[in-house]
Amino acid sequence: MRGLGRAIFGIIAATLLLSCAGCGEEKIISEDFERGNYGNFFVNPIMKTDKGFYYGQGAFKELSLHYYDSKNGKNMFLCNKPECRHDGNEFCAATSDKYRTMGAVMYGDSIYINVLEETETSYVYKLLRASLDGASLSEVVTYFEIDNVDIHPILYGDMSRAMAIHRNKAFLPYRLTNDVNSEVGICGTAIYDMDTGEVTYLGDKAFAGWDNNFMGCGEYMYFVTSQKYKTELYRYCYTDGSVEKVALERNFKGKYAIYDDNTIFYVRGQGDLFIRKLDTKENIAVKTDEWNGYMLEIPEEKGGGIAMHTHARIESILSDGEYVYIPENFSLDSYSYPLYIIYYDSEATGERVEITKDYIEVTILDSEGNYVNEVRVSSKDLLGYNEYFTLHFTEDAVYMQTSVMVYECSKADFIAGNANFKEAYPLDIDIVSRKEKAQ
Repeated sequence: MRGLGRAIFGIIAATLLLSCAGCGEEKIISEDFERGNYGNFFVNPIMKTDKGFYYGQGAFKELSLHYYDSKNGKNMFLCNKPECRHDGNEFCAATSDKYRTMGAVMYGDSIYINVLEETETSYVYKLLRASLDGASLSEVVTYFEIDNVDIHPILYGDMSRAMAIHRNKAFLPYRLTNDVNSEVGICGTAIYDMDTGEVTYLGDKAFAGWDNNFMGCGEYMYFVTSQKYKTELYRYCYTDGSVEKVALERNFKGKYAIYDDNTIFYVRGQGDLFIRKLDTKENIAVKTDEWNGYMLEIPEEKGGGIAMHTHARIESILSDGEYVYIPENFSLDSYSYPLYIIYYDSEATGERVEITKDYIEVTILDSEGNYVNEVRVSSKDLLGYNEYFTLHFTEDAVYMQTSVMVYECSKADFIAGNANFKEAYPLDIDIVSRKEKAQ
């Protein structure tokens, strides 16, 4: 494909130019990936400090970084330059017209932003860094570049955990397809070493096999390689740079959660839950009959009480290293809203009765897959209407991120079965919503 030679040149140049990056600079302190708190195509992970929250524009929109000061309740652009209009000009530390965002992560004393720059002749994938005080925005590395002739980036459907930073290595996947034939293209994953400035790559892959769902734990970065008819789990070893396949049961769909160095929860098919023990290489089936399904109030004509209606799909799974969280019929890897309608025929009237379920039930499990509790979560309870949202799990709190407001619930309350969400900070960005925002 035209442009591949140029892409290789860009890769080599980036590696050489940055081989001495970091010389004379303060060493970046290594941090672990927050497994229960990650972003997706539309929203960033929760980026909190003791003074406030950081957030930015998503969904492949123009770069726009923001800060919410918790003490005075003020929302502002992450730029401290006097008289700056924050209109995308080249001097602004918070906004830019030249980049399209593909994710942001707070790491150390900076925010790292994965972006795509489109020039007249090429697509350029870059990693940016913004300081937490709003003083600077800079380009860290160009990790991939290719001619834009007869090719375009694939942006939807593969953005779940599209960037992950763990122990000073940033994993940055990219994927582009041919304008004429969607089955032809180029993809890969760059690995940027924050200590040395070196850029390496996660091995060559055919276009059919692209990397996604990155999750760091211990001395490994786990990731899913998806193909048309096959999805597999792999892990990259920090010690020697090797890559190995993690053997799971057949029909793995790419949904998994790392509990600890030895335990992986994953989903087979639409709802079979398994645990992979890495030391013994066992795949252990988890019994889900006790909790998987819709608990509905049955009308008196049918005997009254509460009963299980049907089994639900498991579309995502999360773990913060202490508990495992499973929302029924809802994906935390995306940004959507719960709506499930159940029908039954009334014995009294002979008419069809409709029950609308506009909330999710999050099941909480322990390290062995045992049932701990269940929590009902609804954006409608907070906003008055059923809005898009996702959940984030941090060390001491659970966050619900909607289009207009981020809500916070203590982790202790959530585990106890109480979704006591309170307002944490409002969002001042353009994000998809089911209701037009007030201007």
